[in-house]
Amino acid sequence: MYISVIKKAMDFPRLKNSHVLCPCPQLTAYWTPPPSWVRRACCCETISKMSPFGFSVFRDAKTCCIFIGLILLTYYLIMDIILFMRFKTVDIVEDSKAGAQDELYSPFTHLSVKALMNDHTSQYIISPSAEYFDTITQFSTRFSFITPNIISFTHLFLGFLSGKFVASENLHDRRVGVVIFHIRTWLDAFDGVVFRSQSGTHLQFQSVRATLGYYVDTTCDALGGVFLCFGILFYLWKRFDKPELPTWTKAQEAASKTGLLTNGHTTSGRETYSKKYLFWKVFCYGLCLACAGKFWDLTVGDFKEIFQTPLKDPKLSMLQFELCHSTTTVILFYLWRIVEGQALLQYILIPIIIDKIWEFLNYTQYILLFIIVGLYLICLLYIRHLRTTLGL
Repeated sequence: MYISVIKKAMDFPRLKNSHVLCPCPQLTAYWTPPPSWVRRACCCETISKMSPFGFSVFRDAKTCCIFIGLILLTYYLIMDIILFMRFKTVDIVEDSKAGAQDELYSPFTHLSVKALMNDHTSQYIISPSAEYFDTITQFSTRFSFITPNIISFTHLFLGFLSGKFVASENLHDRRVGVVIFHIRTWLDAFDGVVFRSQSGTHLQFQSVRATLGYYVDTTCDALGGVFLCFGILFYLWKRFDKPELPTWTKAQEAASKTGLLTNGHTTSGRETYSKKYLFWKVFCYGLCLACAGKFWDLTVGDFKEIFQTPLKDPKLSMLQFELCHSTTTVILFYLWRIVEGQALLQYILIPIIIDKIWEFLNYTQYILLFIIVGLYLICLLYIRHLRTTLGL
């Protein structure tokens, strides 16, 4: 009987370098391994041996991440001090207006609610590089036939490609996926640069709602996060797959019937979890991404309506300025910079690089959603207070 079971099991197609069957045959493109030449190009042993220092792009990634992380945290802190020191002296009703076409970008000028609530990486690295690239190359002018929507669809494809690499069982493939996702994020910022240049709203960082471009951009952004989450899910399915083998002993058969072989470890000591359990872990973080993105967008719109609307009464304008620069407002702005949707996407890329994605999902499964929802509810109460105070 056991021999017949084994023969039937061997008849099922199995993927190369994989121990599991694809649970979703229609998603074979994500399940199959990505091309290996990309991995070899980024992490080639030949290059490492040829280098006098034994250098490799992804060598000792954990130490590199810690070092780079400390540098970035210091850089972000210094830039935040400069940003909010200037914010105390400006009225964003006037400062948020568009600049001259030949004006150079600065993260400290043309401040708006959206800019003040933007995540650190986008504010200080991605947006400046995208703006300077367009200024130097005149891309939006020379290639005026390339619309922001075309760029959005391009970074949507890169999001899919990134998820495919992240789904790989090879760590270097997953790191390549992180690099691809960073390029996707850069293009996500660049489509805004092209839109502002072609629409004559240079350096005006505000969402233009109720337009086709707005819905295309937000949809492509959301799908990019979905593709990344699917890549993580498929990787975890491969990593923690339960082996499909027959029960050989009566003791194991009894253990499986009584529930002793459940999530955690098999009798062989191999850590394993059910696909539903792993799906729930990834779904929780995906829910955090969705809530952070949507709640941030709604909060930006409410604060913009309150603090960037010109008021005719001088006394109310003075009160509006004071409330905008109050300690409570600044704290709420800063908290959203930390838990904004793009920031959460940046956070999850770090454990992918250092191969700690499972630990990261366990630590953030519920607490992160609690923080996001709690912050949004506090902002709703505060916004209601501001409307009552200003009579809006």
